[in-house]
Amino acid sequence: MNIYVVNVNTKLAAMYYNVEKPNLFRVHVDVTLSNMNDQLDQINSRLNHRDTRRINNVQYRHPSVDSDGRVRCTLMKLQNNEIARTMFSIYGQCSSRGPIELDASFV
Repeated sequence: MNIYVVNVNTKLAAMYYNVEKPNLFRVHVDVTLSNMNDQLDQINSRLNHRDTRRINNVQYRHPSVDSDGRVRCTLMKLQNNEIARTMFSIYGQCSSRGPIELDASFV
C-alpha cells in the first residue's frame, strides 16, 4: 500500500491544455498568479517537451448552482493575485468533491 503525504495548504487542480484530457497537479493556495503560470508552463513542457509556447491565459471554471439545482460553470479569467485568491476561497466554500478546473491557452 502506498501512502502519500498531502500538504493541507494545497488544492488539487485539473488543467486542460488545448481542451484535451485534464492533467492533475497540486497547487499551493497562497501561490501568486505568476508562480502558478510558471508551474503550469513546467508541467506543459514535461508533457509536451517539443512545445515551447508559454501560458498567457488561465481561466477558472467557477461553479454555481442554478434554480433547478444543476451545477453550471462560468469561466473566470485569472488576471491577478486577488482573483486567484478568490478562486481558492470559492472552491473551499462550494466544492470539495473534485479538483479545481482550469483552462489554459498559449502564446
